Amino acid sequence: MVELSPDLGGHLAGPAASVDPDAARQAAQDILDGSKFQEPQFPRPFQGVLEWVADRLRPLFDWIGDVLEPVIDLFLGLPGGRYVLVALIGALIGVLVHWLLGRRSRSEVTRSVGSGLVDLRSDPEALDEEARQAEAAGDHRTAVRRRYESGLIRLVRADRLLLRPETTAGSAARQVDEPAMDALTADFEQIVYGGRAATAADSDRARRLWPELVGERAPR
Repeated sequence: MVELSPDLGGHLAGPAASVDPDAARQAAQDILDGSKFQEPQFPRPFQGVLEWVADRLRPLFDWIGDVLEPVIDLFLGLPGGRYVLVALIGALIGVLVHWLLGRRSRSEVTRSVGSGLVDLRSDPEALDEEARQAEAAGDHRTAVRRRYESGLIRLVRADRLLLRPETTAGSAARQVDEPAMDALTADFEQIVYGGRAATAADSDRARRLWPELVGERAPR
């Protein structure tokens, strides 16, 4: 048997005329103010953004529900239809996950190429200009590096070199298999990786040999 609270029991103990209307209204308001009777609120500070997104997506979800409801009812009306429906949903989820992972893998490869020897999306002309400015300023390390990056991009575009995320400077030199490439790679590795101080002679050698290697006229 349900026990009544003393306050509520007091209101119900007497005849109906003895119930305090204000107290009854307050009790009802307290109940309605409870969490069970309130719409869920989005966490701040994202409340406004999430509510805006939910408002825009609600018509789409309503339309999807209207379209799929007859199909779902059809499957549920068939013998074993519930299991077939679950299998189809699982297959769709699997296809979606596979597609998302594929997109992520491709983007990871793109980022890896950009963070390896050179970003193949870079403009070799812009890299050459950076090298010229660095050489003029006496920054021979940057000049050697930028000309190396520009040269690799030109070799790739000429189909003389294949760069992968794991390609090293040494393996790139072996692919090209030219004495000039070996000399330029040795300078690059010693200066960029080995910490050897770059000199004006290094900048001059890079400025002369790279155009010869990629088949362009060397700048003066």
